[in-house]
Amino acid sequence: MQLYMYNHHLGEQAIPTDILEPIIQSLESIQFEIKKGCASNLRETIKRQIQLQGWSGETRVDKSNNITITSMKDNVGLCLQTGNVGRFYADMLKLQTLYLNGKIESGITIIPTNNAAKIMGGNLANYERYIRELDLYKKIITIPIHVIGFEE
Repeated sequence: MQLYMYNHHLGEQAIPTDILEPIIQSLESIQFEIKKGCASNLRETIKRQIQLQGWSGETRVDKSNNITITSMKDNVGLCLQTGNVGRFYADMLKLQTLYLNGKIESGITIIPTNNAAKIMGGNLANYERYIRELDLYKKIITIPIHVIGFEE
C-alpha cells in the first residue's frame, strides 16, 4: 500500500522507532485490493499484521465502560478507522482521554486516504479530513499522534 504521514504535536518523535517502523513496513507490504465493501476485510488484515508485532487486541478506554481503541503497545494507543466519518471524532477523544489519564504517551491513527475511502464506500473517514480536523482542534487534542493514511 502507498502511505502518507502526518504528525500532530510531534507524534512521530513521541513514538519509539522500534514501535512505529514495523507498523509502517508492514502496511507498505500489505497486498490488498481496495474496492467497494472491503472495509471489514481490510480492517482484519491490518489488525492481524499489528498483532503479529505484539500489539494488543481491543483495549478499553476506561474500565467502567465498553468504549475501546483498536490496540495498545507499551505507552502507545492505536486507532484503525475504516468506518463512517463521524466515528473519527470518537477516536480523537478516546486517544486524548487515555493520554490525559496517563495511560498512553502518544497515539497512531491508521486511516484510508480520501481516494481509498471513495472507492471503499460512501461517507467513510479519510486521512485528509482527519488531519484538517486535528489541526483545527490542536488546542483540544493535545496528544502527540502520528497519522498514517493509506491507499492502494
